[in-house]
Amino acid sequence: MYGAKTGGRKKGSRNRKTVARETAVAEVVEEALAEHGFKGDAHAFLTAVYKDQQQPLVMRIDAAKAAIGYEKPKLTSLDANIDATVGNYTAIPVEQRDSDALASPTGPAVGSHPAGHS
Repeated sequence: MYGAKTGGRKKGSRNRKTVARETAVAEVVEEALAEHGFKGDAHAFLTAVYKDQQQPLVMRIDAAKAAIGYEKPKLTSLDANIDATVGNYTAIPVEQRDSDALASPTGPAVGSHPAGHS
């Protein structure tokens, strides 16, 4: 093999043709839009639309719906499975709970069976 790379452009950087093409496209778009163009990214545009009180409410709501995913994280549901002893109390699995177990801080009376368990 040849050894370590010692020159050239860094990995991930654009080559000269790509930079020239992107610059040319940006110039054409800017010229075509003139002063009516928006200078910013899509999220900034959506934010500007939903904050603009001159826009119709339906349009502002649609822009807010599209932008919210980038402004606030989506909440996820969590499944909690707790099996712990706290002080003198032991957590009773849901399947084993009955009114006797809930009434007594030490659990069901000795010799009694939870409802439906013989």
